[in-house]
Amino acid sequence: MPRTSTKGQVLADLVAEFTKPSLEELMPTQNMNEKSVGVISQKGPSSWEVYIDGAVNQKGSGVGLVLISPEKIVIEKSLRLNFMATNNEAEYEALLMGMAMVRRMRGKSVEVFSDSRLIVGQVQGDFEAKDERMQGYLSRVKCLQLEFNSFNLLHIPRNGNAHADSLAMLAASST
Repeated sequence: MPRTSTKGQVLADLVAEFTKPSLEELMPTQNMNEKSVGVISQKGPSSWEVYIDGAVNQKGSGVGLVLISPEKIVIEKSLRLNFMATNNEAEYEALLMGMAMVRRMRGKSVEVFSDSRLIVGQVQGDFEAKDERMQGYLSRVKCLQLEFNSFNLLHIPRNGNAHADSLAMLAASST
């Protein structure tokens, strides 16, 4: 026969039913010695993942971006540049746009993936930016990088960046 109870009692019963056992219930103190150490860790805030690529052809230049939020929501962007750029300039434009988009969405941690060895090498300090325009792009990236608690730019093989590449080609080829 079901018992009658108040709403508060029903809630308390429900909480008690689904409450996990305490550490003491799982590991009685008589089995622990003075050398036992317990560790509790909490996973930090997840990073945004951003795949970037730039493309240049006879019709123009463009960038492709694939942003993946910490909640695994995918955002695809294909943006045509309103100026003729070199391939390296298009790659930097993609990087800056990806960083700016994550920043606008209040992201504080980002991992960016690019198939451009030059851009990754310049940002990581392995390669020198000799050209004045490349130095300007690098300076803008370094300033924007300070807006993040965590920023990583990683090189990936071209075949690992096919999605962003196809978006960049679409933008460069559109009229």
